Amino acid sequence: MKQVLAAVAMMMVMAAGSASAATVAEWDTTGALGTELSIAGSGSVNVVADSLVRGSGLTPSSAANNFGSVGWNGTDPNDYYQFGISVADGYSTTLNELWISTRSSSTGPGTIGVYTSLDNYAAPVYAITQASAVYVNSKIDLSSLGAIVGAFSIRLMEIGDTAANGYPTAGTGTFRAGDYYDGTYHNITLSGDTTPVPTPIPAAAYLLGSGLLGLAGIRRRQQ
Repeated sequence: MKQVLAAVAMMMVMAAGSASAATVAEWDTTGALGTELSIAGSGSVNVVADSLVRGSGLTPSSAANNFGSVGWNGTDPNDYYQFGISVADGYSTTLNELWISTRSSSTGPGTIGVYTSLDNYAAPVYAITQASAVYVNSKIDLSSLGAIVGAFSIRLMEIGDTAANGYPTAGTGTFRAGDYYDGTYHNITLSGDTTPVPTPIPAAAYLLGSGLLGLAGIRRRQQ
């Protein structure tokens, strides 16, 4: 009897699943020239990382160890950086943080919004204030996004049309994104957990478990 009950309990544990590694996906800009058309991503178990790319409104620009661009004007919806993940069928990912470093020239974007595909990039989940020609290292909390299934992407887009120097953003202003730095360089990183989507336990299993527990109760009363 105890062995059967243990087997039922194991079925429930297996249905709940277990967490994966803390790094969900990352993008390494070390050694980049800035002018690459894309930066390949590295995923994790049951997660594929999409490449870091620019929107069609931007032009590549030199930025050592970063992903660079020129052509920001604050009004073109095609001015963005995009990267993301694809979660395998049967799994979901809960994100914790995005680690990233960003920098604008004096006439580049003054405020960069972090948008997601969950609402079709309608509202930013975070805003990065860009000082003139200064690297901003950000750890961005993404825990409020909830469980993610299938394809998911993040876009970095300018909020408003004000440059880092306080004047209107100029088309000649530049922006770059790269590895997070806190005394040590870390790849652009999405952290979190990837787990199996809970599988409903068949009604027969519940009935079996309930019946066995009932029998165990009757047996105890008869003893």
